[in-house]
Order: sequence, then structure tokens, then C-alpha cells
Amino acid sequence: MTKLINQNRLSIISLATISALLSGCGSSSKSEEPVQNTLTLPSLLVGEVSAISSNSITVNHHQIATNNADIEVDDNHALISDLKVGMMVEVETNGKEATQIDYDPSFKGPVSINEQGATIAGFKLNNLNTENLSNGSLVELSGYNNSHSEFTVTYQQPLSNSAELELEGFITDLNTASYTFKLGDLTVQYQQADIDGALENNQFVEVEGRLEGNLLMAQEVDAEHNFTADDDLDTALFGTITFINNDTSLVTLNNQWQVSITDQTKFEDTTRATLTIGDTIEVDAIWQQANNWFLAHEIDLEKSHTSPNLSSNFSVSGFANYSNGNIIINGISLKITNRTVFEDGLTADTLSGEWLELEGIIDGQSYIVSEIERDNSNEPLELKGIVTVTESQQASLFGYISEDNSLASFTEQYVDLECQWVQDNIVRACKLDD
Repeated sequence: MTKLINQNRLSIISLATISALLSGCGSSSKSEEPVQNTLTLPSLLVGEVSAISSNSITVNHHQIATNNADIEVDDNHALISDLKVGMMVEVETNGKEATQIDYDPSFKGPVSINEQGATIAGFKLNNLNTENLSNGSLVELSGYNNSHSEFTVTYQQPLSNSAELELEGFITDLNTASYTFKLGDLTVQYQQADIDGALENNQFVEVEGRLEGNLLMAQEVDAEHNFTADDDLDTALFGTITFINNDTSLVTLNNQWQVSITDQTKFEDTTRATLTIGDTIEVDAIWQQANNWFLAHEIDLEKSHTSPNLSSNFSVSGFANYSNGNIIINGISLKITNRTVFEDGLTADTLSGEWLELEGIIDGQSYIVSEIERDNSNEPLELKGIVTVTESQQASLFGYISEDNSLASFTEQYVDLECQWVQDNIVRACKLDD
């Protein structure tokens, strides 16, 4: 069974099988009646286990009979009693009952705990119970990403020191001479590992191996981590918006799934203009392998975010150079990952020397690029970010400075500006973009 999701609270459902769906909870009594599904179940569900009985499992509000299901827990044959509430699972069905259930942990590894909180592989952990944990404790975690660098725990259990570890995260400090890279503060040694895909800084990877001292000795490294499905597969996605581009033609769910929005996309309980970072939405879409995104037919608002972080997105245009997983504009480094969407036929090899528009997420002091497309230097510059002050006391936004001091009134502010490009890193006539 293909691992579609480990870290995201996301439901993927074949629309060909969707009709009105029943929701219920299994009884835990000894004389349970068989679960009767009179309506068709989705063919695939991916999400958090919310209830378990001896003959059923509830995922994403769907109660699913499990009497004839093959169950795997961490790639090993298991029983329904081995499944626990909070685990993120994949469930395949024949429309009436589960045929296969697969649970794979998001993390099996050491947690770092200090006065600032807890992290694993570079992710800040939300909802982690640290009562019986200390710095370096080995734990198994299941849950989902709610931002680029945060992970919400829905299930946890301690691990023995002899356990094989499984970690995922974004590569930093890649050293091809010593065959090492870092996931957060953990160093991975990959010289003897089987590697799927190319290793670059900022790439998202899954790593399996064993801990030897302070090193994770990798046995497998997966740098592909792409969704694989038949082209034009009808799907339904459920998740939280973590990125929206300038014209709301692209949104990201749970910091992983890219959803394309067109003029033909329909909306329920929301509009294209009112979609907001932090909103929880359900998307009816088809998968497009060539673009590595889902093309949305309909978007339904499930839950509106009451206090969204609108300053978490950025936008910048300019002449670009590419180096080692980063795009450089005016000396400012912006990170691309294997989740970045390349438009207009662009690839990492064709970025240097191009005038590009980049949009993405501000993560602490880092810029994570979600979308790259060609732009026109004759058009007004759209710059969205925080205006800083240089050592020479000039206001600057993404390395641009204004010859007419039009940036000066926005220092230390997050702004969405329209500027006129003059030359090099010089702009003028900067004003708030209406």
C-alpha cells in the first residue's frame, strides 16, 4: 500500500464512490452487532482514528467495518486491537467495508526538550505530552503539519533504545564529502543508505535508520515523497490552508498539497476573495500529475480561522540566480523545496538570469518558496514582506532600496507594496497595493 500521508490531516476520497455518507461510533460492548453500511463508503480515506471497536474503525467521521480488512502497523501484520485513537491511517475500502488499513508513524526518534518547548527533526511539536519525557527520549509520533516548521501530535508512545528510527524533515547543512546532512539538530550519516531521489539542501526527505551516539545512521533516504496516482483521479481533500498566492490561483493545504483554483472553481460558504490562511476547507478536485497539483472543481469552507496570520506570506520579483537549493535576489536567499511549484516550464536549471516572481511562506528568518513563475520587469513590482533598515540607515525590502525614499515610511512593517523598478536593486514610487 502506497504511503500517501504521514504528517497531514488530509482526506483523499474517490468522488466516483461518494454519495451521502453515514457517521457513527462503534460500541465497545462484548456482543457487538456487525457494522451495516447501507450507503457507499469512499474508496480511500486518510486521516485520524477517532474511535475503534472490535469490528469497526472511525476515520474522518466515517465508521468502517473491519472484519475482512488486512491491517498493517509500521509495515507489520497487525490486529485491530493494535490500532489506537489518534493514529493517522490509510483505509482502503470496497465501498462497503475496509479491505486494508495501514498505519505508519510520522516520527520514530529522539525529541529535543528545553525551556522553549519540544522539537523533533526541526519541527516544533504542538500537543506533545512531556510528562514522562526528557531531552533525547525516543518516541513514536503520529499527527500532521500545521505550518512549515510545526507539527501537531495526535498520538504518541515511548520507544525502546533498540528501535529502528523513522524521521522526516527538510535537509540542512548537506555535506557530500562526509555524506551527512541535518534534520533539525540531528545529524544524519547516509553513506551506506539506499537513496531515492536527489539530495539537496531544503529538500523534504524521509529517513530510516538507527541511532549510534549522536548520529542517525541512515539505511534508507526517500527524497521523492511525491503523490502518485492515476492522472485525472477525482479526489476530495480536507485540510488547513497554509499558503495563498497573490491572485488566489494556488493554495497549499497542510503545507504539502498544492491546489490550483480557476475561474471555473465553485465555492460554498466562502468565496475566492475571502479564502484565508488558517481556513479549514474541503476541496473536490482532480489530480494532475504533470503539474503536481490538484485542480479544484469546488471548495467548501469547513471552519474559518478567526485570527489568521496574514503576515506569513511573501512575494518578490527580480533577476534571480540559483545555487544549492536557494534562489538569490538582491543578495536575499529564498529556499526552494521539492514541494515548490514551477510555472511556465521553469526548472531549477533554468532559473538563473531570469526575471521571476516568487511567492511563499515566511518561516522565522527564512523564506520558503511555494510558487515560481516568469515575470515582466516592465510591470510594477509587487513586493510583500517586512521593510527593514540597512546598516546605512536605508529602508529596504528584499534588498531593494528606493531612490525617492518611498520605502522609508514603511520601516519595520509588514506591507504589500507596488513599486516601480529603476535598475539593479533600485526602485521608486512605492505605495500600498490596493
